[in-house]
Amino acid sequence: MAMQRVDRLDVTSSELKDNFLPGMPDAYVRECCREEKTGGQHFVIEMKQGFTVAAGYNSASMDIYVLEGAFMIGDDNLSVGCYTYIPGGMNCGDWHSENGARVLFFTNKAFEYFPGQEGEIDMEAGDHIPVMESWKLSWADPMKDIVKKSTWVNPDGEQDRPPGVLTKALRKDDRTGEVIALTALSPGFIDPGTEHHPHNECLYLISGDAYIGYTYDHERKDIKEDLVLKKDHYIGRPPGIRHGPVCTQSGALWLIYLSDMYTGLYTDVADWETRVGGYLAAANYR
Repeated sequence: MAMQRVDRLDVTSSELKDNFLPGMPDAYVRECCREEKTGGQHFVIEMKQGFTVAAGYNSASMDIYVLEGAFMIGDDNLSVGCYTYIPGGMNCGDWHSENGARVLFFTNKAFEYFPGQEGEIDMEAGDHIPVMESWKLSWADPMKDIVKKSTWVNPDGEQDRPPGVLTKALRKDDRTGEVIALTALSPGFIDPGTEHHPHNECLYLISGDAYIGYTYDHERKDIKEDLVLKKDHYIGRPPGIRHGPVCTQSGALWLIYLSDMYTGLYTDVADWETRVGGYLAAANYR
């Protein structure tokens, strides 16, 4: 199902909601996006100092990534950069944060936690992924095997894939094609064309900056121009949303959700040099 379109959301300035998550009334939440048919949600929980929730289970599957601080689920300690996947119905230990945390959640349906109750794992939800310390994972460049060419022209004058993109895969569901990954763009990275996908693509900017020259639907009825994104900005793209050219001044680290295996379709942008050049000319490192 298509996620809601969100071209640029500063999550830190969105409404902070209390008593928003069933079963976790003390969780303060800033919502990013939701999928209307399934109820799937993307949001950030701000756990206050001393945050505690009893052991239980969630009816929704949860991709969890720690943005700031640290917290515990049972005996598992999750600090900044840690990731885990908990399938719907799986029993969890007590939740506790001694000093507070900011935690990013992606769920496959509406969040509903049942403290003090025993759950039954959803067999369609994929396998549990124990806590991963993402800084211990190696960077890879899978795009070299996926994208044979785009609108970028290499020094030999051939269409190619622009260098400067690295990825750490956190979860890949071979059955559904769902992917959760960390993706890094090197400082000064440029992709001169527009890109769109036949699948949902949602991105949370963990650190750095990014510039997007155009974002528009396939009918070109809703066009946004010159979008600048900073830390804690979020993008939600249903299938078919065009976006580009893309560049970054200082580099960018994203957490990315894809509802299916990556497919990118590329189109030339006539004025990409003017738009990208204007943004990069103001870069701090120059």
